[in-house]
Amino acid sequence: MVKTKITVSVEKPVVDNAKLALLKKGKTLSYFIEKSLRSLSTMEILGDLCRELNLDCGYISGEDVERNRPDLTGRVYSEKEIREMRNEHVSRLS
Repeated sequence: MVKTKITVSVEKPVVDNAKLALLKKGKTLSYFIEKSLRSLSTMEILGDLCRELNLDCGYISGEDVERNRPDLTGRVYSEKEIREMRNEHVSRLS
């Protein structure tokens, strides 16, 4: 795929902080910007599809998934608790 250079104006501290945060994750600013631009296009397409199908669609980021994931370390859940978690998950998807 052909790459295209773009020019944007952003305050220097914002760029410096973003680069530092991305460096810690092993990512580049270019990677992050491209990923963000791709997600905007994808979200627009998905939003249009949801509206056309009259679906109540919401965006759940990877961070949201991680934050809402139950902590299963060190605790044994009963079958009932697991069933309730699965039912809650299914209800959010439908």
